[in-house]
Amino acid sequence: MELRHLRYFVTVAETQSFTKAAQKLFTTQPSLSQQIKDLEQEVGVTLFDRSARQIRLTQEGQAFLGYAQSALEHAHLAIAVARQVAQQKQNQLHIGFLNVAEIKLMPALLAKLKQHLPNVQLHIQSLTCLEQIQALKNAELDLAFTRYPLDEPEYAHHLILQEPLYLVASKKLYPHAQPISKNILKNQSLILCEQTSSPVLYEKIQQHFDFEQLPKQQLMWVTNVLQHINLINMGFGFSFLPEYALKFLNSDVVTIATEFTLPQLALYANYRKDVHHPALRFILKELHAL
Repeated sequence: MELRHLRYFVTVAETQSFTKAAQKLFTTQPSLSQQIKDLEQEVGVTLFDRSARQIRLTQEGQAFLGYAQSALEHAHLAIAVARQVAQQKQNQLHIGFLNVAEIKLMPALLAKLKQHLPNVQLHIQSLTCLEQIQALKNAELDLAFTRYPLDEPEYAHHLILQEPLYLVASKKLYPHAQPISKNILKNQSLILCEQTSSPVLYEKIQQHFDFEQLPKQQLMWVTNVLQHINLINMGFGFSFLPEYALKFLNSDVVTIATEFTLPQLALYANYRKDVHHPALRFILKELHAL
């Protein structure tokens, strides 16, 4: 039995379709079907019920699935650990940043690190939260700064800060001194971050506004901070920004008080528990001292 057999089995089980699984695995359906048959022959049981229109696991297949997923996960972890040991031997440190971490943490933090460990090779990547978490799991990052913690047994996280969120807009859109109500804001043009690029910010705002209930012509969606700032500065609508981004707004844009309480955005450092890279340990010590 090879890992690819387990990977093929798990993919068919998750998609409940040989066709979809073959597409996802970049193989042909006949080849995939043969691999599953080979696996069933080796295990000695039928793993899938093929009699129905939709592929389903047999009871034996359901029992086999959990162990197959666990085996693949442990194989993935073994690769990740080996990669990280190799990076430590080469004195390399790979860090993922969100914009807030780049602005509020990176200058002072990396200056201290280079002073303490001048020979460390730093690899800095600006990535979204989801990209960082996946890169951390793939051992492509040693440290990830994200808006939410990676709450899994192999990883640890540290809360660094809680950042206020502000409603902002051009003065011409709201030249009033009094706080704005939610009902008034619902009738305005809103500039919002796509869920895939800023999932935590998206979810925080959605707690106050059901996007499905708002007219689509009122909503303008962005995928990065530069787009977001530019559209706000150009007066295209109201928007919500974390504190670190306020410095990039022009003088025509103001913060607006609200009749409702705005949430805060957290920033976490995520890392693998079993890594003992001296540069990573130094950074974590500095972060805990903040």
